[in-house]
Amino acid sequence: MYATVSDLEAWLAPEPAPANAVRLLDVASTAIDRALYGLAYDPEDPDVQATLSRACVRQVHWMIDRDDETGAQSDVASMSTGQRSFARFAPQNGGSTPKLASSAADVLKVSGLFRGFVWLEG
Repeated sequence: MYATVSDLEAWLAPEPAPANAVRLLDVASTAIDRALYGLAYDPEDPDVQATLSRACVRQVHWMIDRDDETGAQSDVASMSTGQRSFARFAPQNGGSTPKLASSAADVLKVSGLFRGFVWLEG
């Protein structure tokens, strides 16, 4: 995993980390691995580690906000649960809902540490 529960708690403060924080961090790390698949980088480099940690907590935050850790709701156009309501436009060009948060992708992209990383939207 690229981040710790302590990293997540620091990012979410003053809100506490959820009870399933370890699982969310693991899923988020896998989403980042998928986005970086095929790119060469030094996982031992402290700058790379810090960037991956920052991206990971942003990915978890996005997953928490969507209330969808598994991606099962990625094809839902709209739904309501209790006081929460979600609505999404269908992705253009037949694409699918992104599996990586744009905030996590931004961290990876602007770091300059992952040559060849391209974030496509739309």
